[in-house]
Amino acid sequence: MISTVFVVALWTLVAQDAGQATPAGNLTSAKVLYASGDYEEALNALATPRPDDSPDEVDEYRALCLLALGRTPEAQHSLETLVARNPLFKMSDADVSPRLVTMFHDVRKRVLPGAVRDLYAKAKTDFEAKNYDQAKPEFEELMTLLADDDLAAQAASLSDMKMLADGFLKLATAQIAAAEAAKAPAPTPVKPPEHPSQDVVATVPPGDRMYSFDDKDVTPPVELNCPLPAWNPSNPTQMREFRGVLRVIINQQGKIESSSLVVPANPTYDPLLLAAVKDWQYKPATREGQPVRYQKLIPILLKPHQGGVPPSR
Repeated sequence: MISTVFVVALWTLVAQDAGQATPAGNLTSAKVLYASGDYEEALNALATPRPDDSPDEVDEYRALCLLALGRTPEAQHSLETLVARNPLFKMSDADVSPRLVTMFHDVRKRVLPGAVRDLYAKAKTDFEAKNYDQAKPEFEELMTLLADDDLAAQAASLSDMKMLADGFLKLATAQIAAAEAAKAPAPTPVKPPEHPSQDVVATVPPGDRMYSFDDKDVTPPVELNCPLPAWNPSNPTQMREFRGVLRVIINQQGKIESSSLVVPANPTYDPLLLAAVKDWQYKPATREGQPVRYQKLIPILLKPHQGGVPPSR
């Protein structure tokens, strides 16, 4: 499975390391010992890995050695440790035995459902704590895992999580973008020309900057007339709660400049909501007494036979 040239090359590396007084117990020597069929000594080498040895590779080779020795439960445990630490780890079919690859996929199918639920809980906690920079990559990793072939059999049971994760990812991305926009420097006033004969250039208005909940020096907009369309489904499949997140931009006159659904609520209800939003009216947000543009994120909760439920605050 592993070529003689590769074994010789690895032994050369180990010999060089020994000449530098480095410990014999490490991943490189374990690979050589495994390739030569000395599985017990390879396990001993893996018991004392170097700080720069990849923990994933250490567990992979530990599982290889244990499987070769017929210690299947221990090999499975080593793979479980690997998958729990790095759910996205991929094992190369060309580099390890087909038996281990099969076992690895079996372990992932068993471990991944719990791993994705743990990752979702962590990402959601970070999101709720407004740690958007941390939540965003966690939700991205979660979306990658939810599309993994080893979770295909669980796709139906994880569909709600996938929809929520996608919504939270979009929402975190929008929050990061809004925060970056808020950090943009205010436009610099243009100095008028000194001579009246020259054309006078007006100062650039700062009103185009958009604010959000994160701007503590801004008074948020106040609802004046923001009715939600009714939600009275008759289809039995619709007789449950639906949740979404609406994003609106409110201009300096308190009117809706634009709207979009960061997290869609329901395919039937969403077009009605977006049509109704166009006529909403707010008392505009203010900063230092002056009206400003404002991005507002509104949770939408739909309950059957109760009409459109006002957004929670």
